[in-house]
Amino acid sequence: MVHLISLAALVRPQELTPGTSIHRPVQPADLAELTDLYLRSYAPEADRLDAEKAAGRISRIFGGTHGTPIPQASLAMLNAMGQITAAILVTDRNVGSTGPGTAFIAELFTHPDHRRQGLAEDLLRRAMNVLHTLGHKTVAVTVHSGNAPALALYLSRDFRRLTQRAGDD
Repeated sequence: MVHLISLAALVRPQELTPGTSIHRPVQPADLAELTDLYLRSYAPEADRLDAEKAAGRISRIFGGTHGTPIPQASLAMLNAMGQITAAILVTDRNVGSTGPGTAFIAELFTHPDHRRQGLAEDLLRRAMNVLHTLGHKTVAVTVHSGNAPALALYLSRDFRRLTQRAGDD
């Protein structure tokens, strides 16, 4: 059984290092490249997924199934050849309010050959900076409990657990 952990953080301005990375907003035209990256990033766990299911997941994010996409905060990190090496997809979970709702990180993934280089942290910082500029107060994410690197990243960026562990009082 897969256990999910929900985390949230207050959105604050982030310290960015200028010129250290090549990034741009993700676009629907990136679907094929993002699908390939998604499958590689989540392997071997993604073995039960095929390209069609992965493309469907990403398309649903672009289409608003997981909240209204926030294009300015949904970013791709590029290598020197212009290939996407990491991506963050962010949506707005505005439920009944007139201002920005809770931003939600629908996906954040990095190609296995580019892990441990700070790409995910850089994307997260940049997305949070954009969210702050847009007036968002909170950002949330759901992570599989076995994904220790993702949990470490979010906890290092001041995310706090929202869900209670089974058996905790």
